[in-house]
This record gives sequence, structure tokens and C-alpha cells, in this order.
Amino acid sequence: MLKYVFGCLCVFALAIPASAEEITEQSLMQAATTLAKQYDTYYGAKDVDGMTKVYASDAILISPSGVVVRGTAGLKPYYEKRFASGAKDHATTITEVHLQGNGGYGIGHFAVTVPEKDGKEKREEGNLAVVYQQEANGWHIKLLVPSTLPAK
Repeated sequence: MLKYVFGCLCVFALAIPASAEEITEQSLMQAATTLAKQYDTYYGAKDVDGMTKVYASDAILISPSGVVVRGTAGLKPYYEKRFASGAKDHATTITEVHLQGNGGYGIGHFAVTVPEKDGKEKREEGNLAVVYQQEANGWHIKLLVPSTLPAK
């Protein structure tokens, strides 16, 4: 009987996935920095599919204009339009992160070159708040809220 119970416990233990590595502020900062680099790389390449990979499938982006974009189905046309507009040279810096549940949130800065109506380009800068979520296939952006700073 003891062998049977031990065997069942072993099978049960193997069926339970190993617990995720403990999330620390340092590991969250590493994940946030990696996602920021991926975001900027995909942005530079105007890679719409790549852009959606940094987000969770049910992510929300609240654009600087206030438009709420939901999930992969909303992100694709958003970035297609953004890239078609001539936006380029996106740069993200994450300055701090904080743990929360199975992820956390971060605060940072961004800058992007955008075309103006007169054909000239301007460098927009702003702050951002990001919620990160660790999933089975890695870290993703769950919520992104950028806000632009007033022109200097």
C-alpha cells in the first residue's frame, strides 16, 4: 500500500508544473528592459506582427490621443496606421519597476519622431506607465499608457 501511495504522489508531483521562478524587482527590471528593447526594434523595423508579440493577447494600449486599443485585433491596425503615418525612431527607457502579483508595473520615458502637417518632423517625448504580466510563454505588456509632454 505504501508503494502505491508513494507512486501516486510521484505521478501527481510530475503532473504539477514547476512553480515559476520567484519574481524579484531585479528580474522584473530585466524583463521590462528586454520588452522595451524589443518594442523599439520592432518599431524601427515597422514590424506589426512583432509589435503584437510584446503584448499579452488581451492587452490594452491607451494611446496618447486617448484612443483605447484592445487586444491583438486592435493593435495590428493601430500600428499599421502609426507606421504608415511616418512615425519612427522610437526609444524607450524604463526607469523604475514595482512588483505586483505575477508581474508588476513600471514607469519610464519614450521619444518618437513624428511627422507634422507641414511635412516637417518633430521629436515627441513623454512618460509611460506599463503593466507587465508573466505568462507561460514569457513576459508581456498587459497595459501601456504613454502620455506626451508639452512641446518645448
